Amino acid sequence: MIRAVAIAATLAALLWPALQATVVVLAWLVWPPAFLVAWAVARDLGDVPAAEHAERSTAAKRARVTIAAIIGAVAIASVAYRLLVAHNLQQTAALFVGIPALLAIVVVFALSPRSAAGVACKAVTVGMLVSAIFLGEGVVCIVMSAPLFYAIAVAVGVAVDTWRRFDKPPTTFACLAVLVLVPMSLEGVTDATSLDRDEWVSETRVIQASADAVERALFEPPRFDRALPLYLRAGFPRPISTRVEYSAAHPRLVIRFRGGEMRLDGIEPRTGDLVLELEEVRPGAVRWHALGDDSHMTHFLLWREARVEWEAVDTQRTRVTWTLRYRRGLDPAWYFGPWERYAARLAAGYLIDSVAMP
Repeated sequence: MIRAVAIAATLAALLWPALQATVVVLAWLVWPPAFLVAWAVARDLGDVPAAEHAERSTAAKRARVTIAAIIGAVAIASVAYRLLVAHNLQQTAALFVGIPALLAIVVVFALSPRSAAGVACKAVTVGMLVSAIFLGEGVVCIVMSAPLFYAIAVAVGVAVDTWRRFDKPPTTFACLAVLVLVPMSLEGVTDATSLDRDEWVSETRVIQASADAVERALFEPPRFDRALPLYLRAGFPRPISTRVEYSAAHPRLVIRFRGGEMRLDGIEPRTGDLVLELEEVRPGAVRWHALGDDSHMTHFLLWREARVEWEAVDTQRTRVTWTLRYRRGLDPAWYFGPWERYAARLAAGYLIDSVAMP
């Protein structure tokens, strides 16, 4: 019960920073007497048989060793993370595949757990919580990468459990694990081990407006007062203001984004500008080219261009197609590619409703 209350209080303090002071005060007031009561109850083993007492002591020792191994593995993974950041590899598969594999392998080889998959998942959970507290990762990053982290941990753990059932030497498994996991961890690290990062998505909708009205709306400063889709509100940067600059050869649209990513360390998300230049205008089509972006969106992807095409369905309806071209920023592609394509497609639909709609 004490452990459950402590976990609940810790999670509350992480999710609602305003409660941190209250949780700390309550911990100092409640934890010592509660711990003393639990300790006193645990000492009362007069009616417990000696065999059961020995079994409890062995289980408690195993639990302490497991916790120590998990803490050690998380410390090693934290050092590896810092090295990846120092070499600007924090958005590659070296992080999203290599780190959970490192956590799982260190734990299962440091221990002889009954279930290697279970202890590997515990290590990954602790590692992600530590990243949220000390490494400053946003909730959206943790949520997006959690399925991949757990999949790698479970795969390593199940493989170890299966290998041990056949009484095979652990060194052989370690060699096989390296042969499988190292190539998977190299995507994005070098050009030779990276897949094509250029992506594009299109969204088409029929809106209740004439073609002339749509054309006029596209050349007005965009409005972002409509509610974003739920997925885009989960932590992606949000547009907060726009302005049009006419000082250059072509008009430029400057969209200011505020990093909406939820942070657990209390640091305010940064703001940045996406600069689009009007590059092509022809009947029924317009195209903007991205000149630069210093918002937090670059953590996920880099915008390249936006193209809009429209045609009249009848006098009161227009078919609008919004195409976004971007460069994927996260690896591996097989995992993060669908996430980013889904987000970009939602963004294209939102732009049709907010910009093309008069």
